[in-house]
Amino acid sequence: MPSLSWKHQTLIQALITRGPLKENDFHHIFSAVTGRNPGAHQELFNEYLLKINRELSSCQFELRGCRDQYDGHVCYGVVNNVADEQSKLGTKYSVPQIAFYKGIEFLAHVNSELVEFCLRGLAAALDVALSSFLANSITIFTATA
Repeated sequence: MPSLSWKHQTLIQALITRGPLKENDFHHIFSAVTGRNPGAHQELFNEYLLKINRELSSCQFELRGCRDQYDGHVCYGVVNNVADEQSKLGTKYSVPQIAFYKGIEFLAHVNSELVEFCLRGLAAALDVALSSFLANSITIFTATA
């Protein structure tokens, strides 16, 4: 199995460190690395993606381009192909937290005024909780000092 060149590795590293990239950003990085425009050299671009995916498949990852269902823009990212308990350890967020964020994202596309109202309420609740926490912490600190 041939190893990947530094150009392939740079493309993977860009997606891992920066997270999903919009199509234009990923194409810009591809152009900077290869010296070729992916629009004019679509076959070369596809060959790079295919070679990267062959190598990533052994780790159960894939470089994938996905179209956003709301705005139609394409984004590229490295994704995990397996949904098992071990892969869930790769995030610091719980399943309910992820569902909450996805719900907010969905609402943002449906009704931005409703989201703004919900976020203001959430921010107010967090502020009250934080203020209460800080007040208790200061009381405890001064009592023990």
